[in-house]
Amino acid sequence: QGGITVSKNGTLYVGDGASPYALLAFEPNNLTAKQIFTYSNWPAYLFVDATTSLIYATIYNQNSILIWPSNRTIPKIPSASCDLAHFKSPTDILVDSLGHIYVSSFGCNQVTKWNLNGTNSTLVAGSLSGTAGNNSQYLSTPYGLFLDEINSLLYVADAGNNRVLKFSLGNLTGVTVAGGNGRGTASNQLNFPSAIHISQRDNSYYICDYHNNRIQRWAIGATYGVTIAGSSTGVAGNALNLLNSPYDIWIDPNATYMFVSDSNNCRVQKYLLY
Repeated sequence: QGGITVSKNGTLYVGDGASPYALLAFEPNNLTAKQIFTYSNWPAYLFVDATTSLIYATIYNQNSILIWPSNRTIPKIPSASCDLAHFKSPTDILVDSLGHIYVSSFGCNQVTKWNLNGTNSTLVAGSLSGTAGNNSQYLSTPYGLFLDEINSLLYVADAGNNRVLKFSLGNLTGVTVAGGNGRGTASNQLNFPSAIHISQRDNSYYICDYHNNRIQRWAIGATYGVTIAGSSTGVAGNALNLLNSPYDIWIDPNATYMFVSDSNNCRVQKYLLY
C-alpha cells in the first residue's frame, strides 16, 4: 500500500501496491473501494489538483508520472536516467497553482520542477548528476514533499539521511528542520522519514517516521518531535494504537484530521488532531 490523498469533496484516494496494482477511491464514510484504474506498476504517491481535478500518480517502477483521466505520462518516453528530461524511481509529486509539477526521485537523489507540458525540468534540490550525499546541498533517497507556495519554500523528507530539509525555491542549499541526528528512536531522531506535512494551525511539521512506526509532530524551530500516532519507541503492531511502516500522511486544510497510510497493516487510519 502506498500514497494517499484526499480531494476537496472528501474522497480518499489510495495507491494499492498489491497486484493488480490500482488506484482506489473511498467516498466519505464508505469503506467499500471504487477502483479508478488498474496499472502494470505500483502508484507510489498521489496528488489531486483541486483546480482541474486531475489525479497525478508516480509510477515508481516505470520511471514515470501518470495523469488521470487523460492517461498522459511524464516524460513521454520514460527512462531510468538522471537528467532534466527524465527521472528514476519517482516517489512524491506535487502540483503548484500554476500547474508546475514537483517530483522527488528516489533513484536520482534529487527533486525537479517540470514545465506545464512535461517536456523538461529544472533542478530544485539535490544533485543534477544523481549523486547521493549528506551535506546541505545533497539528498539521499528523497521521498515526501511539501510545498509552501506563499513563502516559496519546499520541504523534502530526505529519507536516507533521516532528516527533513527546507529549501527556498531557487536556492539549492537546504536547511535541516527535523532530524539529522543519525538514525534512531530518540525524540530528536528519525528513521527513514517518508512524508512531511506542515500545519499552520499549530506551526508544526507532521512527519511519517517510516521505520520507527510512528508519526512525529515537530514544532517549527524545535529540536525534537513528539509522537502522536504509533509507538514512541518504534514498536510495530496492528492494534489501533500502533502502526507498521506508515508510508504517507494527509491532513485537511483546517488541520482537524490526519489520515495515515499504514502500509504494512494494509489500512488507512484516521486521527482527530483538534
